[in-house]
Amino acid sequence: VAPGWNAIGAGEPALPGIALGHNEHIAFGFTITGTDQQDLYVERLNPANPDEYWHKGAWARMKVLRETIGIRGNPAGEPVELRYTVHGPVLHQDRLRRHAYTLRWVGLEPGGAGYLAALAAARARNWTEFRAALARYKVPAENMVYADTSGNIGMVVAGLTPVRNNHTGLLAVPGTGEFEWTGYVTADQLPAVFNPPAHFVVTANNDIRPPGYPHILTYEWGPPYRAQRASELLSQARKFTVADFERMQYDVVSVPARRFQAVLRRWRPPAGRLAEITQRIRGWNAEIAADSAEALVFEIWFSQLGPALFGSSLGVRADTELVLRRLESAADLSVLRGTLESTLHLIDRGLGSDMSRWRWSRANRLLFRHPLEQEKFNRGPMPRAGDAYTLNVSGGNGLQYGEGASYRQVLDLADWDRSTMTNAPGEVGDPANRHYDDLLPDWQTGRYHPMLYTRKAIEAATVERIILEPR
Repeated sequence: VAPGWNAIGAGEPALPGIALGHNEHIAFGFTITGTDQQDLYVERLNPANPDEYWHKGAWARMKVLRETIGIRGNPAGEPVELRYTVHGPVLHQDRLRRHAYTLRWVGLEPGGAGYLAALAAARARNWTEFRAALARYKVPAENMVYADTSGNIGMVVAGLTPVRNNHTGLLAVPGTGEFEWTGYVTADQLPAVFNPPAHFVVTANNDIRPPGYPHILTYEWGPPYRAQRASELLSQARKFTVADFERMQYDVVSVPARRFQAVLRRWRPPAGRLAEITQRIRGWNAEIAADSAEALVFEIWFSQLGPALFGSSLGVRADTELVLRRLESAADLSVLRGTLESTLHLIDRGLGSDMSRWRWSRANRLLFRHPLEQEKFNRGPMPRAGDAYTLNVSGGNGLQYGEGASYRQVLDLADWDRSTMTNAPGEVGDPANRHYDDLLPDWQTGRYHPMLYTRKAIEAATVERIILEPR
């Protein structure tokens, strides 16, 4: 709370403002768009002077900055030279081949600090002001979702999107001048929806472009399954409560698992253990629950199918949709037998052959690893439900550590004090503080906390005050 400000929510550590949350009038959140906002350029160096590079028909001189890095035990510090071309900082110089590799990135543009425009978005009072604030949003590109107390909802992509000349951005290009950016897609040309006929907006890192959208944002969209499941839940003909949305955010139904079950109904496994396991997967509820043996079998079985269908080198890179479509169109499903056998061998070796002891959470665990790589600061590993394709996202593939959404919020625009949130691992960065990891148990199990907003509610719940005074 400050003059002109009354916002609550979450932000990135060390960056100012509220990146997702609400004020008196509007609520906002985001998922990652994945816009390609950077390119690698290969500069041709002058044989007679490695500080010069060829650009637009002439030798251009690099900008060289000299800095000193302070080092303990070395009073003089370590001198370094930082070089820049017209494209950006030099990441590496190969003087033997007379090449320099430079990075062009939208974050180097004026005002390119991460989430900077969130300072304005958190003060917006309506859709028009929200769009105007996000027009200055540069990094990272986000699908910004919106709702207001007047009953409006929307979504808009925010972030600088380069317009490339003569290339796609997928590969490094020569820095000679033929492959420059010619500008940026304007804010009003980025995808946006406002009060759609469906009465809800869904974004889950999936392709959010409308049909026929003319601009290239990225070639690497997230898979559609989480968005499909969210749309399924939101299409129910009933009113939703805060508790309903909390359950949705922790939903672990797998759309790929459902499609795989349909494939299995066309397959006739040999009698015995393979038939028994297959029948259990067919009758399973497709929930990637922490205590589910079927989820464990499905996850590891499915991870074997890419290499089996497309070969060991290509198969590990085959995405889930490609594998599913191949299986759905296949008349011969013999690949299922060998992959199920190898799956059971892997599980038996790791967890034993007693299926009653199999749990997805024994394979899918999350370790909160501290940046200083000090084990005493780490938390976990923690057993997790979900996978990369469930609303309760928990990445990982076959007996590996996973990942998850750190912050969630459910905002009630009829009564802000009924809003709720979860966060992990805590709200304090000091490992000696009790608030360093006290949110972890509730985050893991899906218990939410009040996101109190009004002065009366906050005063009633306050247990500690921190007063900062100038000296």
